[in-house]
Formats: sequence, C-alpha cells, structure tokens
Amino acid sequence: MSFRLKTILGIALIELVIMVVLIFMNQLNFGGTASSEAYDRGRVTAQLFSTMVTDAVISTDLATIDSMIENTLENDELIYLRVLDSRGVVFSQGGDAQALARPFSEDPDFDSALSDHRIDVMNPIRIGNQDFGRVELGLSTLRVEHGIKLALIWNLVIALTGMTLVAIFGFVLGSILTGQLSSLRDGARMIEGGNLAHRVPVQGRDELADTALCFNNMAKALATDRAALEAQQIDLLEKRERTLEMVSIMREIVKGKTLLAIPSQQRDDEIGEMARATAVFRNSMEEIAAARREQARLIKAFDHLGEQVAIFDSNERVIFTNAAFRENNPAIIASLPLAFSFEEYLVSATFHSAGHERDAWITEFRKKAQADDGSAELVHSDGIRLLVRETMVENIGMIVIATDITELRTSQAQAAHASKLATLGEMAAGLAHELNQPLGVIQMATGNMLRRIEKHGLDETYAAGKLERIAGQTERASKIIDHMRIFARRDDQRTEPFNLRNAVQSATTMMRAQLSGSGIDLDETLDCKDMQATGSKVMFEQVLVNLLANARDAILERVARDGDATPKRISVSVVTEGDGATIIVSDTGGGMPEEIRARLFEPFFTTKAPGKGTGLGLSISYGIIQNMGGEINASNVNDGSRFTINLPVAA
Repeated sequence: MSFRLKTILGIALIELVIMVVLIFMNQLNFGGTASSEAYDRGRVTAQLFSTMVTDAVISTDLATIDSMIENTLENDELIYLRVLDSRGVVFSQGGDAQALARPFSEDPDFDSALSDHRIDVMNPIRIGNQDFGRVELGLSTLRVEHGIKLALIWNLVIALTGMTLVAIFGFVLGSILTGQLSSLRDGARMIEGGNLAHRVPVQGRDELADTALCFNNMAKALATDRAALEAQQIDLLEKRERTLEMVSIMREIVKGKTLLAIPSQQRDDEIGEMARATAVFRNSMEEIAAARREQARLIKAFDHLGEQVAIFDSNERVIFTNAAFRENNPAIIASLPLAFSFEEYLVSATFHSAGHERDAWITEFRKKAQADDGSAELVHSDGIRLLVRETMVENIGMIVIATDITELRTSQAQAAHASKLATLGEMAAGLAHELNQPLGVIQMATGNMLRRIEKHGLDETYAAGKLERIAGQTERASKIIDHMRIFARRDDQRTEPFNLRNAVQSATTMMRAQLSGSGIDLDETLDCKDMQATGSKVMFEQVLVNLLANARDAILERVARDGDATPKRISVSVVTEGDGATIIVSDTGGGMPEEIRARLFEPFFTTKAPGKGTGLGLSISYGIIQNMGGEINASNVNDGSRFTINLPVAA
C-alpha cells in the first residue's frame, strides 16, 4: 500500500470517525429532546384533562365527561382517553377501540412506548389527600419517530458529502507529499547500497525539506563514522592480538612460570592497563607461591614443636593441628566432627573441677586462658596435664598452644611434699609437747584411779569420771595425729571445693603448740562462715603453715637481736567480700628490707642460715595460690611483715 493511499485512507478514516461522532451526538441530542418532549406532552395532557374533569367526576356528571372526552380526542396525536372512578370503574372513554380493549400499562419513559408506538400515561383525580379516580390516555409516537428518521437521513447525506470532499483533498495532498518522499526513499536505497556520497535534492522550506536536509547530514555523518569504524577495526584487531598474548602469559603464570617478561606495559590504552594488571597478577602469584612455601615451612616447624598447637577460625572451628596435637589426641579427635570447635574439644578431652557446672567451668577456664600473660590448666581424662594459652590473631582466628606440664607438676608436688616433711621436722618438737599434754593427763588419771581402787575398792562414779577424762584426752591426741597424717600425706593434685574456715583452723592447730612453746601468741579472726574455696585443701594448709613458720622464725630472730621486750604475736584473719576471700597473716618480726621483699617468691632464695631453709617454701606457696586462681603478696606493716592472699570463693 502506497503512502499516498495511506494518506487518503487515513484522512477519510479520521473524517468518518468525526462524522460518526457528530451524527451520533446530533441524533442523541435531537432524538432525546423530541422523545422527552413527546413524553412530557402526554404527561401534561393527562394532568390537564384530570383537572378539567375533576368537578364532573365528583358530581358524577357523565354527560359532561363524555363531552370533554369527545372534544379532547379531536387532537390527532391522542389515540384514546378514559376516565375511571376510585374503584377502577370506567365513567367514560373514547378513541381507538383496540387500544381501549388492551389492559392499561403505564410507560415510564419514551423508549418503553416504542414497542406499540403509543405513550400510555395515567394521572390521578385528587383533591387534598382524597382520590376520586384517574385519567388514562394514549398518545401516538409516530410523528416523533418520523422526525428522528428524517434527521438521520439528512445527517448521513451531509457526512457522505464531506467524506467525498476530504478524499479528493487527501488525494491531491498525498500526491504532493509522495513526490518528495520518493526522493527520500531513493536516497535511502542509495545509502543502503553503500553510496554514502549520494545527496537528496532539497525543495521548499517545509518539514519535508528539513527532513531531506537532515538526511543529507546523516549521510555525511555516516561516511565520517564509517572511516572512524574502519580505523577502530584495525585498532581492535591489533588489541585482540595483544589481548590473546596477555591471556597466554596469564595461563603460563597460573602454571607456575612467574619469570616471564610482560610486553606493552608502557602503553596508555586498555592493553597497557591489562599488561600492568598481568604484571601485578604475576607478582601476586609469586607472593602466593612464597606464602605457600612459608606456610609449608611454618607447618613443618609447628610439627617439630613439642607443644600441642591448634588454630581455630573466627567461628572457633579448627583449621589446623600440628603433629604433637594429633599424636597426643588421636582418640579424642576421632570422636569429634571434622571441623570441631574448641569447646567441643574441651568437653571431650577434659573433666571439669568438681562442684562446677560444665558451662561455668568452660567460661572460667577460657577467661584465664585469654587473659594477658594468662594461662589455664587442663587435665585430660588419662591424667595428662596441659598448660593452655589462647592468642587471638587478626584475620586468622585463635591459636591455642598447650604444653605438657605433667612432669613439672609431679616435680612440684614432690618439692611441695619435701617442703611439708621439712616443716613437719621443724614442728616435731612442738607436736611432741602437744601430744605429751594429753598423755600426761591420761597417765595421771589412770594412776589416781588405780590408787583409789587399792584403798577404797571400785567406785563406779569416780571411775566413770576418770575414764571420761581419759577418752577426751585420747580424742585430742587422735586429732593432733590426724592433722599430722593428713598434712604429711602426698597430694593427689585433685581440685575440689573445701571449707576455707576449716582449712585455716587445721593449719593453726598444727602450729599453735609450737608457737606456744616459743612464747608466741596466735590470734585468729575468721569471718568466713561456710565459704568454699576451690583447690587442694592440703596444699592450701601447707601455704598457711609455711607463712606461720616464717613468721615464727622472723619473731625469734628479732628476739635474739633485740631482747625479750620484743612483742611476740602472729595474727591470722579471713575476710570475705562478694565473690572473693582475703587471708592475712601478719607478725611482729620487724619486717623485711625492700631488696629481700622483691625476691621473696623466687625459688631457692632464702635469708636463713645454711641447713635451716631450702628457699622453696614461699616459691611453692606462690605456685599453689596461683593455681587456685588467686594471688599472694607481701608488705611491711608497722613493726612486722604482712602476707595477703586473695582467693575466689565458690558459690
């Protein structure tokens, strides 16, 4: 279909749509007005006639009603007219007999009356609120319908005439336009064939002339762009060769050849950027290779370490274990998932302290292990003891290093036991004196009872009193021996809660006789009720015995130096506050120089004469308190020394 035909048909179609709309609106307006007026005329006629016959109906003047009906029916549009009373009985009627014979049905509008070409309306005869009857009439619609059809015919004639004129005008306009468009079409075909030098003739100053001018400019721009594209194509082919060369070099680098030369790095285009990126990639691969070599070296070094090393990621899932860790934990590792967590390892490999819930124990253990310069001790179910330290490393996770201290703890236990035996040796004289007192009482009570029996025979009341006294002294001696036996036994290194007050009293009981024999007063202030500490009770008692023995020696040295006027008193107090307890042992031994106090807890350091001390007592005491999670320190107060022990207490 040609552009000219499209133009004619388009204009005709537009005209057709406009005419259809105008005809529709005209018919709608005219028909609506005519039909509305016809219906209103019927309604008004009924109202007027009902007013006219009201008096005749009320007076039942049938002659008047007949006369009025006859006169009204002279109107050509009226088909019938009927007057009825309030009961529906016909007073009078006239007009078309067939219409009167049909049942009356009132038409609500003009459209409903088109079926029988008659408008049926009714109007009541009413005075006030009282009905006296009604008027029914039929009005013909034929005249109105004829007028509407005639208007439609004239609208169609006008529309056809207008469309014919528009078609002729469109034909002429299309012929003018298609002439210039043909020139544009021919020019486009020339451009399509590759002739970018062709130009379309420009005629006039209208839009088609502007289009032709734009077409010529487009052809000129296309010619310029073609030359640029050809140059770019040559450049792209060259870049493609360089790109393939870079890809080949990258493949060689991935294979491990990192000593390759990379050309084109001095260029300022994309190839230069790719070349420089390839150089960076080569250097990165070299660094990765070096890092892998370093990693292998570190893994080898870790595997040669005697300590057990495990590395966990930021989610605390294991990512590396060294040979020592794997060799010492084969059964434990086999029972855990592939990427086990540190807490899963703790639960599977250790048992927690008695009297502590597992989660609370793990929290306390990790708090110690993660502290600055802190460490925590693990006890495997097979008795192996490990000293564990956790270190957080940025971008890696957590490094756990565990050192086997089983032999160290055994040696420490042996040294502590030797220290206890040495302390017992020093306490032997005092303990013998302490035992002699109940033995003397027993001997005296037994002798008195035997003499009483020889003189007066057996007096049961007297004998019962003596035997009761003997039993009390025997129990006293038994307690002293029990304290010595418990203190002297080898520690099993078990950690468990113990009563802090009982432990302090046991230590002071063992030392009281010896201190009393030396004329030293021992004061106790135990404000700890039923507080529990966690650790080895026997080892804690050894710490107190060591402190009391050192306090005794300091006081006796001062007495030997300054005379008997020296006050001789040792005080032991326990105070609890919150979740901690403080044990203070102070004396009147004159204190200690600063240089001695600084080295007080060093192993084998002692100020006593040769043969009177090993220098291990305070060092062992320091280790015992530290293993219990506490701390011990010394200071000079007034005229003596004071040792302060801070311990956490159990719930």
